[in-house]
Amino acid sequence: MKEIALDRIDYKIIQALEQDGRMSNTQLAETINLSQSQCLRRLRQLEDIGVIRGYQAKIDYQKLGYSIVAWTLVTVSKETAQARDRVMAFLTQQSAAINVHGVTGDVDLIVEICAKDMSQFTDLVVKQLYAHADVISTKSYIRLDTAKEHGSPLHAY
Repeated sequence: MKEIALDRIDYKIIQALEQDGRMSNTQLAETINLSQSQCLRRLRQLEDIGVIRGYQAKIDYQKLGYSIVAWTLVTVSKETAQARDRVMAFLTQQSAAINVHGVTGDVDLIVEICAKDMSQFTDLVVKQLYAHADVISTKSYIRLDTAKEHGSPLHAY
């Protein structure tokens, strides 16, 4: 992947929007000490090249009754062609599977699951995922608490 050349001001824009994605262009320009027109031009450029992919609200799903957050490691059969693709396609159709990542190492996928309760979690992981013809094994880790969330590797800028 080709690295995109950004300067310190671009990183300031990104960091400001990571903190408050609803910030107006006027507020953003004031925050990073740039004219509104230059700020808007840079912001549009960051959007156009795909550095800023969109804007969304950070939802507290626990307040909506989703009390279980877990990460499930999935090992997929190596015996059948496209097994990994089929399992990923299955998982992308499951609303409780909020993030699905293919990974290197001893497992093939890491799935972040957000469920209303243990019954919904068990239904997805044991009755559906583990029962999937292409799945060899699953191993789950249930969140106890969170020390850091929505971090950013850009603190050095």
